[in-house]
Amino acid sequence: MMVSQKIGVIVQARIGSTRLPGKILMELDKNESVLDILIQRLKLSKQVDVIIIATGSAKRNSSINNVAKSFNVQFFIGSEENVLERYYEAAKQYNLDIIIRVTSDCPFVDPKLMDEMIFFYKNNNFDYVRNVDQSTNFVRGFEIEIFSFNVLEKVFSLAEKDLEREHVTYFIYTHTELFTIYSYNFDNLKKFDNLRLTIDEKDDLLMCREVYKKLKEKGKSIDFSVFDIYEIIEENPELMNINKNLVQKKNQ
Repeated sequence: MMVSQKIGVIVQARIGSTRLPGKILMELDKNESVLDILIQRLKLSKQVDVIIIATGSAKRNSSINNVAKSFNVQFFIGSEENVLERYYEAAKQYNLDIIIRVTSDCPFVDPKLMDEMIFFYKNNNFDYVRNVDQSTNFVRGFEIEIFSFNVLEKVFSLAEKDLEREHVTYFIYTHTELFTIYSYNFDNLKKFDNLRLTIDEKDDLLMCREVYKKLKEKGKSIDFSVFDIYEIIEENPELMNINKNLVQKKNQ
């Protein structure tokens, strides 16, 4: 008999973004913030046992914890800069066996895709499964990363550089001799080279607002998939012009 494993999504969230402070509490639509949408979407997952919004210790983050409470999900307050430690302590506090890492500036993370990836992860033997890299058809904004508590603990004990502690999984994909890594892909998904649906700057927010507006026009307010979004981009390719000049920060 297989021992049941506790699966948790840990969403890293903080107010103090350097380029667009407070971005995750900005409206994606009337009275619905970026974080509101993300939490409601994560709640659609059938595989996840617990959703944890993991914030830094700065006082300004308290408004994020209020959002978590309003949606009846867990929150954890940890190190502001050492995000690896924040993840490790949150995972330990909630006794997680399997951890899904999601960032709070990606409101369109697909819960059905997440469930498929969790199923794949549980039935295969990889240390780390991700879906956004050069080899896959997913673009920025759909990042889902899955690893075990044991892997997180190993990373926590070995990572020493600031970069390795500021970015939770950086140590994993820069030490491929220590970890087995799998890139999860949908072959039937069209690849859009210039599309980004993560929110780093104002133009990203404007882009995501437009996409969300069009999803709502099709009657899809919370329950929509990566395919629904890509369909909107195919129908309205000019949307990609909104944030085409933005460059992704390294090591995120």
